[in-house]
Amino acid sequence: MRLLAFLLAAVVFVPAAGAGGSAFVTPNQLSNHADPSLLRVSGGVLVAYDVEGTGSVNVIDPAGTSHTVVTGWPAVSDPQLVRKPDGTIFLYFGGSTPDLKTQGALRFASIDGGASWSGPVKTNPASTIGDVQASALRRDGTPLFSQDGTGFLNVYQGDNGGGKNNAFSPCCGYDESLAVDTSGLAQLAFWSNATSKPGYLYEILGDSGAPTGAPVDLSAGTDAQALPGINRVPLVADGAGNTFMAWPGANHVTIAALGAGKLRRKFAIRTAGAPRQLALAVEPDGGKLWVVWTAGKYVWATRLRDAAHGAAPIVVHTALPAGRTPYALEAVGLAGHVEAVVNVSGSPGNSLWSTQLIPGLAAHASRKPKPTVKIRDDVAPVKGATLRGGGKVAHTNAQGRASLKGFKRHARVKVTKPGYVGTSFRVP
Repeated sequence: MRLLAFLLAAVVFVPAAGAGGSAFVTPNQLSNHADPSLLRVSGGVLVAYDVEGTGSVNVIDPAGTSHTVVTGWPAVSDPQLVRKPDGTIFLYFGGSTPDLKTQGALRFASIDGGASWSGPVKTNPASTIGDVQASALRRDGTPLFSQDGTGFLNVYQGDNGGGKNNAFSPCCGYDESLAVDTSGLAQLAFWSNATSKPGYLYEILGDSGAPTGAPVDLSAGTDAQALPGINRVPLVADGAGNTFMAWPGANHVTIAALGAGKLRRKFAIRTAGAPRQLALAVEPDGGKLWVVWTAGKYVWATRLRDAAHGAAPIVVHTALPAGRTPYALEAVGLAGHVEAVVNVSGSPGNSLWSTQLIPGLAAHASRKPKPTVKIRDDVAPVKGATLRGGGKVAHTNAQGRASLKGFKRHARVKVTKPGYVGTSFRVP
């Protein structure tokens, strides 16, 4: 029971934004329910999205160039991207060709990093023209992707979705995510409003893609929002055999850390108001987890270095575009930062806005036995941080500590290091 205890992590809010750059990446032409798909590739991030008004699906490459996959179609929906082991990128979305002869979840492929696309290939005959809500890749390169609706949450397996399993038949399961951990365990998370099984549910999927047991409500006993505004229940796997699931609460984001399909611990990150949208992302090293959410006029984020075992979150934030309301959020972890893409309101339609956030620093100063300060990044000490105040300069050692000898009492000291949002403290 000790591992399953619900913990409230101590949180430090960094007063300044940690953005490494923000920009609108699409015109104001999206619907307010358009949910982009992000894929980390060499050089940055691919962003795929649909525009219902023009019947288009587009992909933006890391250089910011937009490539049209289809346009003028009578039906398109939210896409998902996966990359095969040989580098081929698959794009799945629900749609209908102009001649109405090919409909359902369709697959396109790119062998040049998203610059050009071949297709469509019709996937499983039972698929629909609705959103392809989630996707993941098994260790052998077999894709998984999903669609949901009244009485079904279908998980398809194979390049063309030849295998199909209804992972949740009660009405209804929504907002799902798929993840595969380093052992090859496939997992599913979703939100349910079914009378028989409500909540934020977690399932293990077998080799065929079928559930191996009943879904478990991991949000039980937390302040989970009863009717969330999220576009997905985030679920991601890191490089150490851990999987993380998150859901929004009244004034918290709650994280469940799982291993081998078993709950190891739950902990909550205090938020400034009720989270509206929520995303998780893992950096390329496989060890650092980003938690990103929107609340009020800001995008908030924290990077956790060992979320499976402990956390002391340092929260950074950056302002949303003035007068814009967030409707969907996705994020991808990059080396040393996270890129968040938000569907924000606009006129005549919504647009996608991208922003980058870097981790924050926290300081704890003490006077006894000797005046010192310790600088940390989550639970890890930070070496080489620079302290400046009252004409004095010092640097932290490998333990993240620095002597405050010579600094005047109560002086304001600023702490900086490249790649971090700085902080400050007063000498005790």
